[in-house]
Amino acid sequence: MDIVASVKNASKQYKTGDTLITALQSTSFDFRRNELTLIIGPSGSGKTTLLSLLGCVIFPTAGEVFIADKLINGLNQKELADVRLKNIGFVFQSFNLLAPLNALENVMQPLILMGIPKSEAKKRSEDALIKVGMEDRMKNLPKILSGGQQQRVAIARALVTEPSLMLCDEPTAALDIKSVSVVMEELKMLSTTGKSVAVVTHDLRLKSYADRIIYVNDGVASETAPEDAHFH
Repeated sequence: MDIVASVKNASKQYKTGDTLITALQSTSFDFRRNELTLIIGPSGSGKTTLLSLLGCVIFPTAGEVFIADKLINGLNQKELADVRLKNIGFVFQSFNLLAPLNALENVMQPLILMGIPKSEAKKRSEDALIKVGMEDRMKNLPKILSGGQQQRVAIARALVTEPSLMLCDEPTAALDIKSVSVVMEELKMLSTTGKSVAVVTHDLRLKSYADRIIYVNDGVASETAPEDAHFH
């Protein structure tokens, strides 16, 4: 089963006062193993809405979202949290590392949440940090790591639960160009190890890393680039 997540005719609308805002128009996509998908669009285009649907952070107004063959519409908060913890790794632009914890302890967090014994959590977290080339930084606190290093710790933390789906929201926005290529190489490598990696970005320089690109513009998601000049 190569499909790890699907959105089927999924759309999202928000009501503010009397106004109905369509954040995402009806969209259908499958996300497969061994594939790095870029979700590209200007800010406010709906790309983060698509990522949030995939991350089970919000429900679609209409349509369906499946994660690992499980329909997530209608799951309660506990069931949703369970699906997220077991199937999805999140990597955010702001890294979201816990300041008082060192790199290794940060990576161990999701495993401890899953109730995995500490010794096993430590071993798996060490392996994840080695995978992203951070073996000599395990005991460092986030504040003494560079932006690129913090991002790699965040990737290791997303990796450690062995998720089938990795969702990355602007993972290179705060990074210099050298760190961008390191982080994107890491994500590209992960997408060849049976994971589906989806990266939301407005940075067209990342196109060379993508197996496929979904363009989002004004709430419309498509695999064809809009005519708009800033997409090319």
